[in-house]
Amino acid sequence: MKIAHIADAHWGFGYPGPNPAARFEDITRSMDWAADRIIAEGCELVLFAGDAFKDARVYIDRATAEIRAFVSWLRRLSDAGIEVIVISGTPSHDAISAYHLIREMQIHGVQVFTEPEIASLPSEGGAIVACLPGMNRSSFALQDDFAGLPPHEFHSKMTNWITDTCRELRAGLIGPVILVSHLTYDLADTGFEDALLQNEPILTDEAARMFDIVCLGHIHRPQLAGSNVYYSGAPERHNFGDERTVPGFWIHEYTGLSSIHEINGFRSTFVETPARSFKTIDWCDMDIEAWLDGQVDDFTSIKDAIVRVRYECSEELQKRFDRRSLEKALYEAGAFFVAEIRAEVQRSERIRDTEVTEGLNPLTALTAWGNNQGYEPEEISELQVLTTELLEGTN
Repeated sequence: MKIAHIADAHWGFGYPGPNPAARFEDITRSMDWAADRIIAEGCELVLFAGDAFKDARVYIDRATAEIRAFVSWLRRLSDAGIEVIVISGTPSHDAISAYHLIREMQIHGVQVFTEPEIASLPSEGGAIVACLPGMNRSSFALQDDFAGLPPHEFHSKMTNWITDTCRELRAGLIGPVILVSHLTYDLADTGFEDALLQNEPILTDEAARMFDIVCLGHIHRPQLAGSNVYYSGAPERHNFGDERTVPGFWIHEYTGLSSIHEINGFRSTFVETPARSFKTIDWCDMDIEAWLDGQVDDFTSIKDAIVRVRYECSEELQKRFDRRSLEKALYEAGAFFVAEIRAEVQRSERIRDTEVTEGLNPLTALTAWGNNQGYEPEEISELQVLTTELLEGTN
């Protein structure tokens, strides 16, 4: 039995790009590529482990476009005769109402879960799938037995609830049993500081070991974590935090064998998707000087990529440096979108003391800061207008 494990599509608008819909189209392209590969591989089951959407609270016209894209993807698999199990993800991304709406469409072979439950599959002798949809701290905060708890007790109680729920899901099932969920696993490479886990619902290794294999969404770093826990990552990169991740999904094949190539009878293969690239260019004084001297970088690695430039330089170099000429060169080299060109200017103490002081009013200080940063006059004017509106709103 071949099982595709995919998650974190995050269909949505407003990502960095040449227009609000550009990245939406990127996501659709990568997801369609993944669907075609899943069909070509002969997968019998697809597990979508949450976060189909970017934002839970959106206007109806945007929600319609996003739901339509996800439903079209599901029908692509359904029309190929593939069973699909879908769970909702993090509540801030996935509105439960959207998943209820998709469930009411009754797409053949597609099951949608927003609560812990065991999926019912038509084939006998195959895998059993336990579903534990995504949640966050807010999912527990309104419950009476969580009210007023200090943070460490709240976190402990939340984690214990997840472990107990896994135990209840697993009880009485005769393997192989798969857990599909959308959580942070305590042994995963999350990409952020462990301190942040204090606010995250945690799937413990104790809970994960109750199952033969665990298929997770939520963390955008594809990986085998612990002994039997897989994160699919995201099929499309969404921001610069995904710059160095490999986008894609897993195919888990149940062989029933036990060897160095199988984990509890499952052999897993990662499939990389052709996602949009992100590229950060870090420059120092020498790079800026070379640019000013006409030693133009050929920017061979940025074609079709979303690009940002971060540079450090002296005030003198900043005054001579024209950001717009660099932006033009990046687009001429084939950049898909230039997200930002941001300076970290090495200012002198004189500028800090005499030009930007606490005694200046906000608009004067903003002008001095903009000049120090090398912003154009019209850019400073736009910032002044926004600042004036904000100041008027607080009076």
